[in-house]
Amino acid sequence: MQIYQAFLTMFLLASASGEANFTHQTGAGNKGVYQLSVLEGVIRNASGEPIAGVTLQNKSQNQTVVTDALGKFRIPAKKGDQLQISAIGYKTRNLVINQLDQAEFSLETSAAELEEAVVVAYGTQKKANLTGAVDQVSGKTLQNRPVNNIGQALQGVIGNLNVTTNTSGGAPNALPSINIRGYTGFGIAGAPLVVIDGVQGGDLNSINPADIESVSVIKDAAASAIYGSSAPYGVLLISTKKGSKGKAPVLTYNNNLNWASPINLPKMLNSLEFAEIYNDAFINAGRGPVYSEDAIARIKAYQAGQLGTETVQVPNTNAWDSWGNANANHDWFKIYFADNVFSQQHNLGVNGGTGGTTYYMGLGYLEKNGLYNFGDEKFRRFNLRANLSTAVNTWLTVNLRSSLSREKFNTPNTYSTRTGGNYMHQIARKWPSVALYNPDGNYSQQSDIMLHEEGGRNITTTDFALLTGELVFKLAKGWNLTSNYTLDGNYTDGSSHYKTLYHILPDGSSSVLSGTNPSSFNRSSVRSEHQIFNLFSSYEKSFGLHDFRLLGGYVRESWNYQSFGAGNQQLYSDNIPSLSLTYSTAPSVTDLIRKLGSEGIFGRFNYSYDDKYLLELTGRYDGSSRFLSDVRWKFYPGISAGWVLSKESFWKPIDQYINSFKLRASYGSLGDQSFLQNNYYPFYPNLVTIAPRSTAWLFGGSQQAAVSQPSLINPNLTWITTSTLNFGVDASFLNNRLSGSFEWFIRKSEDFAGPSQAVPAVLGTTPPTTNNAAMETRGFELTLKWADQIGDFGYGIRGVLSDYRGKVTRYPNPNKLLSTWYEGLSMGEIWGYTSEGLFSTNEDASKAPNQKRIYGGNWGAGDVQYRDLNGDEVIDFGNNTVDSSGDRRIIGNNTPRYAFGLNLEANWKGFDVQVFVQGIAKRDAWIGSNYFWGVVDSEWQGSPFTVHKDRWTPANPNGYFPKFYMSGEVNKNQQTQTRYLQNAAYLRLKNLQLGYSIPAAITDRVKISKARLYVSVDNLFTITKLQKTMDPELSISDGKIYPLQRTISTGINLTF
Repeated sequence: MQIYQAFLTMFLLASASGEANFTHQTGAGNKGVYQLSVLEGVIRNASGEPIAGVTLQNKSQNQTVVTDALGKFRIPAKKGDQLQISAIGYKTRNLVINQLDQAEFSLETSAAELEEAVVVAYGTQKKANLTGAVDQVSGKTLQNRPVNNIGQALQGVIGNLNVTTNTSGGAPNALPSINIRGYTGFGIAGAPLVVIDGVQGGDLNSINPADIESVSVIKDAAASAIYGSSAPYGVLLISTKKGSKGKAPVLTYNNNLNWASPINLPKMLNSLEFAEIYNDAFINAGRGPVYSEDAIARIKAYQAGQLGTETVQVPNTNAWDSWGNANANHDWFKIYFADNVFSQQHNLGVNGGTGGTTYYMGLGYLEKNGLYNFGDEKFRRFNLRANLSTAVNTWLTVNLRSSLSREKFNTPNTYSTRTGGNYMHQIARKWPSVALYNPDGNYSQQSDIMLHEEGGRNITTTDFALLTGELVFKLAKGWNLTSNYTLDGNYTDGSSHYKTLYHILPDGSSSVLSGTNPSSFNRSSVRSEHQIFNLFSSYEKSFGLHDFRLLGGYVRESWNYQSFGAGNQQLYSDNIPSLSLTYSTAPSVTDLIRKLGSEGIFGRFNYSYDDKYLLELTGRYDGSSRFLSDVRWKFYPGISAGWVLSKESFWKPIDQYINSFKLRASYGSLGDQSFLQNNYYPFYPNLVTIAPRSTAWLFGGSQQAAVSQPSLINPNLTWITTSTLNFGVDASFLNNRLSGSFEWFIRKSEDFAGPSQAVPAVLGTTPPTTNNAAMETRGFELTLKWADQIGDFGYGIRGVLSDYRGKVTRYPNPNKLLSTWYEGLSMGEIWGYTSEGLFSTNEDASKAPNQKRIYGGNWGAGDVQYRDLNGDEVIDFGNNTVDSSGDRRIIGNNTPRYAFGLNLEANWKGFDVQVFVQGIAKRDAWIGSNYFWGVVDSEWQGSPFTVHKDRWTPANPNGYFPKFYMSGEVNKNQQTQTRYLQNAAYLRLKNLQLGYSIPAAITDRVKISKARLYVSVDNLFTITKLQKTMDPELSISDGKIYPLQRTISTGINLTF
């Protein structure tokens, strides 16, 4: 609190100071201004043309002016003053005023962005010399958004870097999934290789975003080829912060205090509306109403305030009534989720250097609280990073990099046996009439509140360790040899405690809560270690206009994975959860051991002539222990080239308009082992012992344990080969204020492992895995950036647009059955019926084409009418093949098309604003869950919300939803079809941030070099046509996912 009071004081002082500065600049009340002379002149570019909007700052007199439309200026000055001249797109000039005559200054065009060093595999390159598809984001860009992990910060920033939520949704420990350029396999979302400070491996989301210097994204195979089979689907190169030579220690501190509230929660019906819909659905299905007249009367009385209890005692029993016989009126989402939850994040860093040693150390703490109103839910992460570099002498540098982090997630145990393992589903299917409190004031057992508050805990602790030691030898001028060793460890310990709970009966006695007996306790541990050894050498040399760079090296990796789990039931006491205090005679024990090794020899050759003609050749010879020795090794090459047209003489007439223009092309291939991801050794059986059974054979007079039978082995099983062709354009315009790039690519993946050829059952085992499938993905990325400065006002706009599509080019499905992939399939395609609407009368249904192949019972008013597309007067699905699909057609595609991100930023006299918008422009969704339909085939799985009031009834024949049935008959109206196909496109304001940097004149008084205060809002609003029960950013096939949050945060950034 004292810190904030101090900064409030500084803010008020800054306001006063700002007013004084304004007066000084306008000349009012400051005689010193009128004692100065005036320097007049004009600013021109290299071609002699005047430049408007140039900022001139007399640093000695604290005076600032801007040139007019003719490039002219007037600024108070005297001889000896320091003058700085700057403009977007030009090199900044600093000079001393030697005379006060008419002045004329010239500015040279700046291509600072092109001169920027971009991190690539095993080194860096100037952006101007890149020939592959590589994007880079600075750490400053990532840190400007108050996020928990890197994945969240990267969303929408780079084209076709697809960051999506997984099934954890917005849970405190949720981690986003990251993919580059879309489809990577059949049901497999291949993730990019993560490289941290030049070393393969490490957990991306365990890194503290405050420790990051930059993130490079390698998209094409030519640039990725040097990493071989580890990077078939791109690379994320993370560079963490380093120290600076000869620099005094610089201390930074930043924090984020935020309050989160859930968004897009479904709105539940009140009890009376719910009872009406359920009773109608029961009656429509030929069943009696589930809510009796007595129950409805009590519901009305309760809502009118005439009844004070939420349920009653079941007549002649010692039990409280519930479900359709209770009379409460609850929106269970509002009960279970808090309106606002506080979380916090703090980061401390120090960097500097002395002599030949540089250092950086970062500390981070994140505390993210869950949204549950009942039962504490908390995720904590502690980060420690230390980077040390020492030049031992002129030819040897020693680098030590270490990163340690611990994550701990502590959440209520919500009993998968009672709730189905998905608590969002459990909340949704809870009837609003269910009581929260019984008349005696205790929680009802159907409310499940006791599960959250007292039912036990799931606790998972994970430690990440990334330790690297590196030696860099300077063998000669331009020739270096580097050797490093890295241990990347991941160690997880988990426990689950399921308590036996009791609820209070009407007579005051207690009874075991259903689904909580017997109690149980489980422990698990995972130890995963990845060891990497790199040895590589680089050499660069220039001869006149010729530049050469050579790189060659060797890498060896090994993975060791071990897991252990044990559990048992019937604890002696729930107060001391321990395996040793369980007494069930049937404990469960499992363990798993896996090992994997790989080696690679790699090389790269770069050639540049006058920075105009560019060539890069890469290659890697890769080997993996996942394959037999005769198919273990493969060579994967890559080639890329570039032509900088703007350096040609014929470009001179237009170079003042188009400042730079480069064409790029690349082609490369990579290996992929992802189809063996869950089985490190497919050539050996899993050694799982089968216990003796009553039907087992007798050997030696007794039944014997056995080991599972191995499948047949395919000795020719080999790598998936992924090849990418990429074309790119980079350009900048209008003195480099406008810049952009465009990429077009096609990626082909051959030899996926599809289903094996069918064999007779007498074989006695499953057929071997075979390389027999292929697919391709193609798409584009467009990035445009504008930056300008008008006096004290600076602003920038950065937009990203990307797209991808996938197609199956080979698959073992000769009949093209629609139940699986087939050759020619467009990935994400949705097959379904075309809807005519809802039948208005039973007579209309009887005259329509026969729909009994879909449902053999009766069709009538309120049911969906499907269109007869093939004219045979029968609605059906044919033989369920492409060539015989009956009346089904491709009606949509769930591939997220035209992903976009737009970042706007502006600053003025210490104030800054940032706006980030992200979304998907085109996407279809078919949602078959109860979140969409409300009423399904079972009353225990249904979830009617307020949107489902718009349904067909005789009184509402134009309702959106069809006639509801509480039986399997409901499925006839829920066939995949055009009427209920959803538009899942959306635009979301992901972040709005306002900041203020306190002037140095104020911060210097308290020994602070920089201080910035900010307020920020995440997920402020969303524009979408998707049904309101769904969030377009979460899984659109179900919806039963932990909600995302709107987060309001505030914080400070300090540099000492």
